[in-house]
Amino acid sequence: MQKWFARLRGLKFFWQLLLAILATTALMAVGIYIASRLAFQDVQTKLQHIPPPQTRLWLDRLSRYYGKNGGWDELTAMVESYPVGEDWAPWDEDWRQPVVITDRDGTILVAPAPDHVGETLQPAERALVQPIVYGGETVGYLWLPFNALPLEEGDFAAPLMRRRVDFIERVLGRFLLAEVLLIGLSLAMGVFLSRRIASPLDELTAATRAIARGKLDIRVPEDYPGEVGELASSFNRMAAALSRAEELRRNMTADIAHELRTPLSVVRGKLEGILDGVYPATEAHLAPALEEVALLSQLVEDLRVLALAEAGRLELDLREVDLADLLHDAAVNFGPMVADEHLSLKLDIASDLPSVLADWRRISQVLGNLITNAVRHTPAGGQITLAAYRTEDGVAVEVRDTGTGIPEEDQPHVFERFWRGDRSRARSSGGSGLGLAIARQLVELHGGNIMVESVVGLGTIMRFTLSCQSADSPSSVKPRLRRA
Repeated sequence: MQKWFARLRGLKFFWQLLLAILATTALMAVGIYIASRLAFQDVQTKLQHIPPPQTRLWLDRLSRYYGKNGGWDELTAMVESYPVGEDWAPWDEDWRQPVVITDRDGTILVAPAPDHVGETLQPAERALVQPIVYGGETVGYLWLPFNALPLEEGDFAAPLMRRRVDFIERVLGRFLLAEVLLIGLSLAMGVFLSRRIASPLDELTAATRAIARGKLDIRVPEDYPGEVGELASSFNRMAAALSRAEELRRNMTADIAHELRTPLSVVRGKLEGILDGVYPATEAHLAPALEEVALLSQLVEDLRVLALAEAGRLELDLREVDLADLLHDAAVNFGPMVADEHLSLKLDIASDLPSVLADWRRISQVLGNLITNAVRHTPAGGQITLAAYRTEDGVAVEVRDTGTGIPEEDQPHVFERFWRGDRSRARSSGGSGLGLAIARQLVELHGGNIMVESVVGLGTIMRFTLSCQSADSPSSVKPRLRRA
């Protein structure tokens, strides 16, 4: 049995489904046939034990005859002389009822053929007789073979009950034929439905194999009904996400190589020039090399923080933080940089702002990345606003600018690693492309979320939210946190 089931599981889904439909239909057909046969057998038994009106009349007559005479003496004469009556056979006055009467032991006393008198009823014939009851006791048996057609000369064992049995057998035969046709139709319908159901699954299987081979651009049709359509849609979204992740991986590798190549080239050129005697080892020539080393260190640190944050392994020093103080500190720290770019900095902080449970240093890093990004994309004369206000779930912090804005098609990608709206910009003007990615990971580690709203030519709003919690309340942030 286990080997059989193992082979069944090894079949394609189409054949498994088809066999399941056929097995269910066959079981249903067999069950219907058995139920109908039992039902007809029950009907046959009921018909056998329900005497027709003529039989009841004879039973009543014979019961009264037995009681009047105290036995069955002269029974043959009574039967032969009994008038037929208009309600028996008005079409033939010479017709006499064929009657078989036995005593209580089954010995035939009266029969249409005299040579049967004295014989004993056979078991098959006993099933056709009706008991003659007098005084609560069975004193004999009666059999009226109505409409009998003798099987052989002088044979009276072909009663109406035989015809009833033949009728039931014919009906059962038709039931069997109908069930064979039902199984045939089920086979055709099973093949059709199995192909309809298994076809999209075969396409999905082929597509998954193509994905495994690295063909991430493969897609499947989604115009299927029900759960299969949902599965196809989910598969396409998964394939699109994998394709996007692979593209980001390639871009990240190229961007990291580019980000490392430029400062390394500067450092190498300066050091080789000093070693070859081209440049003197003075501060003027060593300072640029040191600046590039600092940029490399910052890039490596950004990559480390991003990797730890994405893996959920970055520890947070959670404390109750007053966001109003945090925003004031950010305004003081970044004020000179904003002023150098000929921009204005404004604070818009609600008076009822609650404290939040957060890592002060990491939230300051988020604010710094957002402010730096806003300064980079806002032309001279613009304004940057740091805002904070209460929401239903906590506190929202916004960094608004009046800069160039972000096209709508680019907005879903601004928090991706090494993404730049203008790929041609140098690192000095476009940044490393890690600041917003780090900001998103740090906010999500705190259990919040970050989003962007932007209109080209009008400006951009970077908004992140944090939950209002006390130091004693349960934290909803991710694991690996360290409380003060």
